[in-house]
Amino acid sequence: MVPFDIHRKSLPPSLKKLTLVGSHVKWGKMSIIGRLPNLEVLKIKDNFFSGPIWETREKGFRSLKFLKLSHVDLQQWISCSSHFPRLEHLVLNGCLDLEEIPTEIGEIGTLHTVEVYRSSISTVEWAKEIQEILCEVVKVLIYQHFQEF
Repeated sequence: MVPFDIHRKSLPPSLKKLTLVGSHVKWGKMSIIGRLPNLEVLKIKDNFFSGPIWETREKGFRSLKFLKLSHVDLQQWISCSSHFPRLEHLVLNGCLDLEEIPTEIGEIGTLHTVEVYRSSISTVEWAKEIQEILCEVVKVLIYQHFQEF
């Protein structure tokens, strides 16, 4: 795997889909990706970003509709629903260390699907809470066994 450093000029603003795999960049650099004005699909896999905390920022991810976090070492995700105003689909796959998910993510008005695959107990519990509270609005799928798609 070749190390990759993210900077503003390395990503075109017209980018709509982005998959990032295994470079161990610090989560703080995610703010650069969050500023991509047309980004609709983002998949973070195999610790592309590394570190225990991801704190999103205001005015980021304005167009993001699909977010997948797969096999990341993230422990705490700090965010507000306003940081993902158009998010429709969230996939958490193999997030074994994730202890804290922002409850506000469940309050995103456009969110209609949450999928959790082989992740931490706290992640599964969060998904179950979302399912109980928003069962008529948000479809929640929880899988105990590993599944990659």
